[in-house]
Amino acid sequence: MNTLKLMTILLSLGLSLCFLLSGASGADKPNVLFIAIDDLNDWTDMLKGNPQAETPQMAKLASEGMLFTNAHCAAPACGPSRAAIMSGISPATSGNYINSNSLTRNPILNNSVLLPELFQQNGYYVAGAGKLFHGGHFIREVKGRGFDEYYPSKTQDMPSTMYKFAKPGFPQSGVRFGGQTDWGPFHPEVTVDDTGDGKVANWAEEKLLGGELKEPFFLGTGIFLPHKPFYAPQEYFDRFPLDEIELPQGLLEGDMKDVPAASSKQGHQKASKIIAAGQLKNAIQAYLACTAMVDDLIGRITGALKESKYADNTIIVLWSDHGFQFGEKERFAKFSLWERATRVNMIWVAPGVTTPGSSSHKPANLLDIYPTLASLAGLELPEGQLEGNDLSVLMKDPEASWDETTLTTFGYKNYSLRSERYRYTVYADGSEELYDHAKDKWEWTNLANNPEYAAIKKKMRKAIPTHHQPIGLLETVFEKRKKK
Repeated sequence: MNTLKLMTILLSLGLSLCFLLSGASGADKPNVLFIAIDDLNDWTDMLKGNPQAETPQMAKLASEGMLFTNAHCAAPACGPSRAAIMSGISPATSGNYINSNSLTRNPILNNSVLLPELFQQNGYYVAGAGKLFHGGHFIREVKGRGFDEYYPSKTQDMPSTMYKFAKPGFPQSGVRFGGQTDWGPFHPEVTVDDTGDGKVANWAEEKLLGGELKEPFFLGTGIFLPHKPFYAPQEYFDRFPLDEIELPQGLLEGDMKDVPAASSKQGHQKASKIIAAGQLKNAIQAYLACTAMVDDLIGRITGALKESKYADNTIIVLWSDHGFQFGEKERFAKFSLWERATRVNMIWVAPGVTTPGSSSHKPANLLDIYPTLASLAGLELPEGQLEGNDLSVLMKDPEASWDETTLTTFGYKNYSLRSERYRYTVYADGSEELYDHAKDKWEWTNLANNPEYAAIKKKMRKAIPTHHQPIGLLETVFEKRKKK
């Protein structure tokens, strides 16, 4: 055999070996099950924000991995929270502060590598369903960007059945509060499978149990409830009899007396009208009902994964985009920088990395999801883009060195820092709040003007951003409508 022919054979064998190794490497990469829940506060079995909450499926998932008990949103509103999660860029850097801000019309966000795009660029099959991005942004702007497949379609993220199955008359609650604020059961004949969230869960189950997903895959499922309106089948309302509903422990008459006036600009709905109408317990009942329904759907999705061939090589991350207040600080809304609005559920199950039943009280943020998933999957990070931390460090060593605070932003130059013990908030006008969670878990006593805490404020203030990207870089379709 001549030398040239031998070299040709060896080269061919080498290329074949490289191809096989490359294929094996791709197959060995972990899959990702990415579960988003809208407006779910800490009223869960894991976080114990309300003793009446029933979320056994999420609690079971937490027992199989790591629960972050001190996790917070980047922004307490759907749009900016999800923009931050999907880009890894904080609101202060992007200028995306409120729901009406654009995502793809924002040059900073538009030029970023979005989370699904990162996985797609690294050979993953990326599929999604339901509310992963903010709905309006997905339909009018994102349009399936970064996804190989989307249900119902790349121009519609959620099956439009929420209002269709509600009982006649709006609002069912009997009092008009504006917007989507309503609650009540669906028509008696409506089942969970008829609802948009039920259809999303069914789609995810079919994908997982069908065994035909191309690996490695990134499978995103977005659940809309317990976002307003709080509608669910009657069976879930029956689990929480109205006469047994308890008011939130964090309610305190006159709680706003030591809170800066600047806080009144945060949020759009006071609780006083709902309380005066005698509807607060009804709203709480409906929220607990919706949360219980969501928990059942989570159980179906994660149960399908366990029954599938993908179970041993799939990372699960479950998160809620922000919280919600039921009269605490006189609010019936998210849109604030207090604990009930910023605290979120975050659970990780990473085979071979997380320890079953483990937890961390270190300050964590939804911004951390992007770099953590990239790290666990062995993907190279977009250069200079991400602002979150890699939580796998804490998964491997819960006592590892870690940032002392995590940041939530709402509106231009309004910031709240959460450490393991304190919450420190600074508004655009310079006014402040400080709460000691070791003594005051409901944030009833503002210590910002107490000289004994001056050193703590000074230390925490160092973590406040020095750059504040102006709001509204480009006009959105929502803002254009308001002008008409």
